[in-house]
Amino acid sequence: MPGIDKLPLEETLEDSPQTRSLLGVFEEDTAATSSYFSQLFKAMQRIYDAQNELSAATHLTSRLLKDYEKQRFPLGGDDEVMSSTLQQFAKVIDELSSCHAVLSTQLADAMMFPITQFQERDLREIVILKEVFQISSDDHDTAVNRYSRLSKRKENEKVKNEVMEDVYTSRKKQHETIMHYFASLNMLQYKKKIALLEPLLGYMQAQISFFKLGSENLTQQWEEFLTNIGTSVQNVRREMDSDAEATEQTIQDLKAASDPLYMPDPDPNKIPVNRNLTRKAGYLNTRYKTGLVSSAWERQYFFTQGGNLMSQSRGDVAGGLVMDIDNCSVMAVDCDDRRFCFQITSFDGKKAVILQAESRKDCEEWIATINNISKRIYLSENPEEIAARVNQSALEAVTPSPSFQQRHESFRPSTQGRPKTGRSGKSYQLVENGHPMTPLRKCENVVFQRFWSMFTLQHSLMSLKMFCLFISRLIDPQTQVTRLRFPLSSVVLCASHQENKRLFGFVLKTAGGRVDGRPVTVCYVFESNNDGEKICDSVGLAKQIALHSEMDRKATQKQRGLDKAKEKQQEELHKQKQIEKDLEEQSRLIAASSRPGQPAADGQFLVLSNSQSEDSDAGEEGQKTGESEA
Repeated sequence: MPGIDKLPLEETLEDSPQTRSLLGVFEEDTAATSSYFSQLFKAMQRIYDAQNELSAATHLTSRLLKDYEKQRFPLGGDDEVMSSTLQQFAKVIDELSSCHAVLSTQLADAMMFPITQFQERDLREIVILKEVFQISSDDHDTAVNRYSRLSKRKENEKVKNEVMEDVYTSRKKQHETIMHYFASLNMLQYKKKIALLEPLLGYMQAQISFFKLGSENLTQQWEEFLTNIGTSVQNVRREMDSDAEATEQTIQDLKAASDPLYMPDPDPNKIPVNRNLTRKAGYLNTRYKTGLVSSAWERQYFFTQGGNLMSQSRGDVAGGLVMDIDNCSVMAVDCDDRRFCFQITSFDGKKAVILQAESRKDCEEWIATINNISKRIYLSENPEEIAARVNQSALEAVTPSPSFQQRHESFRPSTQGRPKTGRSGKSYQLVENGHPMTPLRKCENVVFQRFWSMFTLQHSLMSLKMFCLFISRLIDPQTQVTRLRFPLSSVVLCASHQENKRLFGFVLKTAGGRVDGRPVTVCYVFESNNDGEKICDSVGLAKQIALHSEMDRKATQKQRGLDKAKEKQQEELHKQKQIEKDLEEQSRLIAASSRPGQPAADGQFLVLSNSQSEDSDAGEEGQKTGESEA
């Protein structure tokens, strides 16, 4: 017999739309099988009922023939030959009635029992498992949605543990249910054949046994065929028993191996991140707009197909194109109140998609996979090997390196000559006759010379590193490591290539010392997936904004200094006026005290403080000294 189509138990945990579609085919086959066997059962029930009716009718005929002699017919009632003949017929028919009764019993055991058991036990089991699977799938979706809505802010650990335990329990229950459901559907393919052949075999054997005395030729004709059918049924039964044992063992192995995968955010130490993937599929939450400022999230199944990102909802026959991810950019982002989010931006920057993964490991693998696809690694013969080599280079690039000044000092030539050329992302010293070159009019020529060197180099795109250029920062989107940071005030020149618009470069004044009284200048040349002129315009605009901001800051500081000086001057002037006022008051008091015997107005005496008394004494002594000198 041909092979049996089976549902893959290994893909039950992933529960992809493709698996669901295949499950739908098996469910349609089960429904068609149930409908067909229902009609077949009715037909065989009619045979069984007819056989019982035939047996009863034969027995009734035999009894009536026996009662013939008891009848009183007006004519020919005394015909003994007829009565004897009918008695012989009654005896034969009575024996035939007994054979029909045995045939009815054989049909009940060999024909009706297998098909009845298949309908009431096997098909009913499939219906019950389908209902249990649907309930467990809905519970799992509810638990996953509740887990996805967990805030990334620090919450009650008890609530978080309850949600994660709920996801673990529902996912485990769904996995076990779908495995048993798939196993039952697989076993149904065997049982269907057995349930179809066994009743027919029982029917034919009962009929042959019934007609065996008078149908030797018929028995010889069908005996070999029926023997072969009986042998095939036994072989199918043995194969079913063997497959059932293997299926049970597979279920146990998958349960043991899948236990760590039930957790939504597994430990990365136990399940490391694979950064060498060129294909990936799984469920992600995608954000879509529901209004001008409002948005919502939807859980869909995403998968990569060549250089395209596809999505597929449950119930869909095929996936739809989300965007072309060749030469795209991808990076982790902070989005709303969701964790593990990343954004994919198309080559032209006109389309961006924000997705949320289920775990940090899943998020990093999606970012690494899309980066590998963006570099067109999937077009090579050994994509995983090339991806591993590229990612190893990226990891080595993250290794701590010497300081900024030391890294650029290593590129300074020790002899006279022209600067070296290299690939994008390298730095060059601008020198002329062995000395650093600082005049602005010479920087543009050197940048364009670097452009021409880049344009004439014959190198593969695979060897280039992808970076995200922010204002005053250069970030590796795969490792999120800042490769270069510089103040905007140090940018001397920024220009793009005249022929290849994807090449751009800029000149920086380093923060290090000077050589022969002149500052050291460094040139950077890059290849971008966007228009270089736009990047240069953005850098220039940022430089202008920074310049105006710096000017405003200095003006504000200068105004604050002037306000402080003016305030200090006002305080000194106030102190000077207070001193003059005190001196006038002291002079008046001294003049009043120089008139003896004159009390103060209204009979009051003037009381002086210690300092005023000392000043008065000093004034009198000075007056006496002046009189003596005169």
